[in-house]
Amino acid sequence: MMKNFFLFIGIVVCYCLLTYLDKTYITTSSKIFDFLAKDYPNEMVQNYMDNQKKWWWLSYTLLPFLIGIKVLLVAFCLNFIKVLDLPGLENIKFSQLISLVLIAESVFIIAGIYKFVNFYWIDTEYTMETLQTYYPISLLNIKEYISTEKWLAYPLQLANLFELFYWGILAWGIWELSEQKISFLKSLALASLTYGMALLFWAGVVSFFILNAQY
Repeated sequence: MMKNFFLFIGIVVCYCLLTYLDKTYITTSSKIFDFLAKDYPNEMVQNYMDNQKKWWWLSYTLLPFLIGIKVLLVAFCLNFIKVLDLPGLENIKFSQLISLVLIAESVFIIAGIYKFVNFYWIDTEYTMETLQTYYPISLLNIKEYISTEKWLAYPLQLANLFELFYWGILAWGIWELSEQKISFLKSLALASLTYGMALLFWAGVVSFFILNAQY
C-alpha cells in the first residue's frame, strides 16, 4: 500500500510540474488572449482571463482526483484477467495491478516532457490552434492528410507511440505478475481484451459526442 501511495504522489507531483511549465511557458495568457480575441469581444475575453487567474489552483486540485480515477479504472479493467482460467493469474492482487498501472503512467509523463521540449525549444512559432491539434508522435499531427473530420481527432490522438509503450508495460506487468507462466504475447492479448476494449469504448463515446456536437 505504501509503495502505491508513494508512486501516486510522485506521479501527481510530476503532472503538477508539467501543468505549471505548460501554463507558464507554453499555454501563456498572451497566447490564450490572442486566440480568443479573434472570435469574442475584448471584455468577454478579459473576464475569462480574470477568472482563469482567480481559479488557477483548481486544475492542480483536480489532478490527484483525475489521476486516481484513471488508475483505478484501468486496474479494474485489468482485474478481469483473473476470470480467465490461465496459470499464474488467479493469485494476482488488485493492489499489484494498481502498482502496474502507476508505473505505466510514467509513459505519459514522458510524453508531456516531450511536448514541452518541442514547443519551448523546437517549434517556438506555434499557435493555440497548433497546440489543440498536437499530441507527441501521434496520427493527430498528420490529421489533415487523413481526414478533416473533427470527431476523428480523439481516436487519432490515441494512436501514438506512447500509448503503444503503455500497452507494452501493462503486458510486461501481467507477464511478470503471472510469474511468467504465460507468454508475453498472451499477456499482450489480455491487456488488449481488458484495457484495450475499455479504451475503444471510451474513444467511441467521446467521438460520438463530438460528432453530435457538430450538428
